[in-house]
Amino acid sequence: MSYQPNPQSQPILAEGTPGQSRLENEEDLSQTTFGRALSSLNLNNLPPETPPGKPKYPYPVTLDNCLLLKVNRHIAGYDGTICSNPVRVLCGAQEHFRANYCDKAEPRCYDLGLFSREGFKVWKPADDEYSEFLDTIQPGNIMLFWTNRQTFNYLVGIYIIDKIERRDSRDGMLLGRPHYLISGNHELSVRFTDSLIDSSPVWNRSVRSETFSKYIRKIDRSAIIQSLQSIQDKHETRAEELRSAGRVTEAVMCEQVVERLGRIIDQAAEAPQPSTPSLLIRPYGLNGTSPYLNGATAKPTPVAPVPSLKPSKVRDTELTRVIDHLKREKLYYPDDLVWRYHISLMSKPFVILTGVSGGGKTRLTQVYAEAMNGRYCLVSVRPDWQSNESLLGSYDILNKRFVPTEFCRHVYRAYQDWSRDRTNKSPKKYFVCLDEMNLARAEYYFSDFLSRMEVEGDLRRIRLYDQLPGSDDEVEQDLIIPPNLYITGTVNLDETTHTFSRKVLDRANIIKIDRIEIAHLLDLLRTDYQAELLDFVGNHLKEINLRLAEAGQQFGYRTVREILDWVNEAYHSGYFNMAEALDIQIVQKVLVKLEVSSDHKRQLSMLEKLNTYFEQETRSAETDRPMFERSNEIISELMSKLQEEEIVIGQL
Repeated sequence: MSYQPNPQSQPILAEGTPGQSRLENEEDLSQTTFGRALSSLNLNNLPPETPPGKPKYPYPVTLDNCLLLKVNRHIAGYDGTICSNPVRVLCGAQEHFRANYCDKAEPRCYDLGLFSREGFKVWKPADDEYSEFLDTIQPGNIMLFWTNRQTFNYLVGIYIIDKIERRDSRDGMLLGRPHYLISGNHELSVRFTDSLIDSSPVWNRSVRSETFSKYIRKIDRSAIIQSLQSIQDKHETRAEELRSAGRVTEAVMCEQVVERLGRIIDQAAEAPQPSTPSLLIRPYGLNGTSPYLNGATAKPTPVAPVPSLKPSKVRDTELTRVIDHLKREKLYYPDDLVWRYHISLMSKPFVILTGVSGGGKTRLTQVYAEAMNGRYCLVSVRPDWQSNESLLGSYDILNKRFVPTEFCRHVYRAYQDWSRDRTNKSPKKYFVCLDEMNLARAEYYFSDFLSRMEVEGDLRRIRLYDQLPGSDDEVEQDLIIPPNLYITGTVNLDETTHTFSRKVLDRANIIKIDRIEIAHLLDLLRTDYQAELLDFVGNHLKEINLRLAEAGQQFGYRTVREILDWVNEAYHSGYFNMAEALDIQIVQKVLVKLEVSSDHKRQLSMLEKLNTYFEQETRSAETDRPMFERSNEIISELMSKLQEEEIVIGQL
């Protein structure tokens, strides 16, 4: 006979003699070598089984204690050695530090080994401000590094912490100061190859120390996976672009970043995560005591974490068409900017594009409308517009008819299409660009639209004229604003324009186009110019624009194209060599726009770096003279004139 297991009974009886246990017929298992080894084994502490094909790491990658740490920015090919030319490197170190150490070739920079060929190591002083965060770090924690390029902050790489050691003052490069040595895992740490990854997504989801927040922050864990996926996607897209351009080596580097980030994301997603509230909530008071004692203060509700699932990469077919059309037109805009513009228009059809002149704001509205198979109307705003009549039209009393503007006709045609096709929900889209809309006060000429766009139904109408309509009138008395009308305003901010009131800002999405990435534009223009000309002109324009950007005076894509066309024409004329032609264009198209004030530190720094570039960094080795002599003379003259005047401009 046989019995079912019962924890209350004697040893289980097996088939055989009644009352005789199995252990009486067989050798006692606990007395064997295998039995003794099995009894001493703690089954609860067995390491988890590693799936085939996946590397095994000594610790789990956790989302707790993620840090965002500021480091100095170095050139793309930086190998960890002391900077030979600190002015050219433009790193994030303070000027006094450069003067005392960099210029003297003393290796005191904390970030020299950050992404060196020998490994991943970074040194940080053991000040109280750093200690508050670094003392909590454990192996497997994530550390992102950010730096700045003038007014723009971006991410440069990531460590999965291998170990962190507190050293005394006698050890390491920071002699005389206690410090931390932070080491990254060699297989799970990486430097990003795209040097313009915006740090805002993680910066905005981070918490600061009560005593220190400029250089180090703790990131909300719910933002990590999503941010890493975004960085991975950008490198994936960049790798495809580089391969299409024939730049295989750079494409392979991007693909390596994609692969490592994928490994980090997988490890972080699979590792068990403590169920702690969001780091945006501080559980302790300023003195380390709990503010929730005796029920005096209600505990805050933990912030719900963002789902860690990776977003789908299936793109909207309309956006795919737009992005492809932009590339065919040799226009560069980051994909996320195009998506922001598209979503803003579709959610609320009034968008304002702002940014540097020549950055492609107006062209974006036109190419976007073409790619969406819509009808497009460009309206050039004039400084003398004072009322709605300037935008919509006016009534001709002598001929007794209303004379609409092209804008008014465009809106009327949009309404007609919408009325005809609204039953099948496929009316044609109509797009309007109010070019330089802040040359006049938008509250004057655009007031009716601002009000009517906020209402629904029959209220979305503007009375154009009160007289009886005639047989030859092109539009009706009431102009209805249809749902298939999308309006974009472009804005240049200078001394000739007006600022917007809250009434305008509250009714629009404001998108700033402030990242002028000349390198990406040059990639799109590879088939239009000789490689020698494109590389020579492009490299110098990139260097000059970096220095101009420090004071917010960088030039846009339009200027780059016009300079390329001029230099190309001048070079092939045989009268100028390439350096002479570019020198003339720098003077005529770039330096004439300079404006420098004696009490503006960034502008002074910009002028000094331009002077160094033209005087020293581009000096010809053959003639020992500046390569761009005209540009060098203009900058030298501006610096001399600035000693006598408060403000100087490049239009000498």
